[in-house]
Amino acid sequence: MKKKMDKVVPKISERTEDITAAILSCFMALLFGLNSPLHQWIGKEAFTDSSVFKTIALMMEHGYMPYRDSFDHKGILLYILNWLGDKIIPYNGIWIIEIFAISMTFYLLYKIARLSCSSLASLITCLMASTLLFTYYEGGNLSEEYAMPFIATGIFIFLDYLLNDVISKKRLVFSGICCGMVLMLRPNMISVWIVYSAAITLILISNKKINEWLGFAAWFALGAAITIIPMILWLALENDLTYFIKAYIGFNSKYVASVSDGNLISSQLHAFLKFFISKVYVIGFISMLFHLRNKSQRVNNIIYLLYMILSVILLSMSGMTFGHYGMTLVPAVVYPISLIFTDLEKLRLDSKKAVVLTISVYLISAILILPKWGITIAGIPKKFETRNENHFNDTTNCIVRIIEDHTEKEDKIAVYGNWDIIYVLSNRIHATKYSYQFPIGQVIPEIMDEYISELQKEQPKAIVVQSGHYDDNIKKVLHDNYELKFSSNDEDLTKSAMLYLRKGI
Repeated sequence: MKKKMDKVVPKISERTEDITAAILSCFMALLFGLNSPLHQWIGKEAFTDSSVFKTIALMMEHGYMPYRDSFDHKGILLYILNWLGDKIIPYNGIWIIEIFAISMTFYLLYKIARLSCSSLASLITCLMASTLLFTYYEGGNLSEEYAMPFIATGIFIFLDYLLNDVISKKRLVFSGICCGMVLMLRPNMISVWIVYSAAITLILISNKKINEWLGFAAWFALGAAITIIPMILWLALENDLTYFIKAYIGFNSKYVASVSDGNLISSQLHAFLKFFISKVYVIGFISMLFHLRNKSQRVNNIIYLLYMILSVILLSMSGMTFGHYGMTLVPAVVYPISLIFTDLEKLRLDSKKAVVLTISVYLISAILILPKWGITIAGIPKKFETRNENHFNDTTNCIVRIIEDHTEKEDKIAVYGNWDIIYVLSNRIHATKYSYQFPIGQVIPEIMDEYISELQKEQPKAIVVQSGHYDDNIKKVLHDNYELKFSSNDEDLTKSAMLYLRKGI
């Protein structure tokens, strides 16, 4: 089990290689960053979920707390990162944190691949794995994106231990820190720690290394505590811990149960197949199955195969098929793909079969890699030329401008629907606890009742109705005290984005 894998001896020093890999990782991340609407050149509206996180960061800037004062059901770390991003640069600052996270991910993908194959093969492996990121990115600033470097770190530490018997107290603590970070983003992304912790526990106990296992567990737990305890204490001191538990655990449990009119198992199976059956993931999975024949690494490869399966199971547990869930699979495919190149590097290219196999693998790699990265690179000139243009939607621009003209910065507004970008761009905090109401008001109908009651009580100066959300609930709030200031479709209000101002403003 702990026999070291054969490595290609690098022609350059390890330090030089690490520096080169880090620089290339940053360069790749900057290129990939052109896919983000928050890139300075792109300047588009943050997507729906991202806008919610940025809105909560805006509330935090004004002294409010997540969960208690601004409802959402993701982990606290996500809101802290968005708050930090606004401290760097308002609106676009989170993009810098994104680039750092993606850079670290690319670097760690390379390091994982480097455990088994040469530097060139590791680079190609990293590029292949990154093609999944293009598919699942969905505008970024999402919990899965920030989880990727932590997951990759966990994979590297576990693999280096089982393959090369490399472990230390520092690594165990750091692995615990990474696990804690992911738990504070979303708990169903910790499959690598679940599988490997269980496997290593069984291995050590079966070998009667109880003291060694206790040491491993203690240092790992210390790392997790270093991450989790300060956040929990902060929430407790701000009287927000109960609200956090209700949202993060209670609401999410009901959210899963509410999917597809109760047909959860069918939805979960559909989600599992969607994420599992992707070219690169299937290639990685088949590679792991093939490498089970390697007797010296069979235990490790079985463990890794279980990790790959559990990863897809956990991200499918809600039954939802949101593409961004798949970002957690990016680190998982690197090691299996690297094993393919390891096999190629061991081939003697003195037979036609070996030459054909090698050419075929590199050709398939090129077919997978070049279209994704090529489109990004080809789009640079146009994106640079239009970098100073306003790329926000005309309706959004108009509504934000009217809000700025008719309200003060300390005034609260309300947006009915799920269109939090209005708060972010107008720099106005939201009235009531709920910045958005859909789909949360459908998961728990009491939320909608509470929202309408609070809205009638607070009577904010402006109420925005997202297109497609004009219904009886909002009509009874608007009926007496508000007048229509803007409509994007005067002929059919049910399909119109609207802005109402309180009468007398």
